Amino acid sequence: MSQRRDERKKLPVWYRCLSAALTVCAVAAVLFCGLLALIARAVSEGGAFFGSVILRVETGSMSPTFEPGDIVLFSEYGGEELAAGDIIVFRAPSGPLEGERVTHRITGVAEDGSGFFTRGDASESDDAWTVSREDIEGVFARKLPLAGSVAGYMQSAGGRMLVIGLPIVLLVAVLLADAALSRKLASESADGAKHDGHADGEKS
Repeated sequence: MSQRRDERKKLPVWYRCLSAALTVCAVAAVLFCGLLALIARAVSEGGAFFGSVILRVETGSMSPTFEPGDIVLFSEYGGEELAAGDIIVFRAPSGPLEGERVTHRITGVAEDGSGFFTRGDASESDDAWTVSREDIEGVFARKLPLAGSVAGYMQSAGGRMLVIGLPIVLLVAVLLADAALSRKLASESADGAKHDGHADGEKS
């Protein structure tokens, strides 16, 4: 390890700065692409992601607020108070969609406070069910504008290879170039020392 550090000290300052900058960028790109991969996986599975639920909008029931293909972030529901106007994701308690995830807006609260009435923004009437607190999985936090395109691209094998592979290739290339130049400069330094020693021997 100490030998490696000694070899790096022989590199030109400008190259060490450039190498460090490229390495940092490559590592950051790898981490960022890894995060994108996790988001894409969370979108496809519809599971929890660091205390949030990330979903892809599949229907136009919430148009124009959400359009099909939008990626929406929800905070996991922890029993906090909700009111008319809040957008929630929940498991449909009855009807043809029973058990499926639905994202609709709360339009009112039951008189006894035990449930909520909901409606899609594209609909003119409330849903037939009453949503209980136990049915709710998350509360709308924000839309992720670019995540839809990224998540769709990451679903393909080519997309995963390109988005994740390129930063890794860049990182490996920087490390290999750094090592190769270090060895070259060390070799040139050793050759120079031998030449100087030979010249000194001839003078004596």
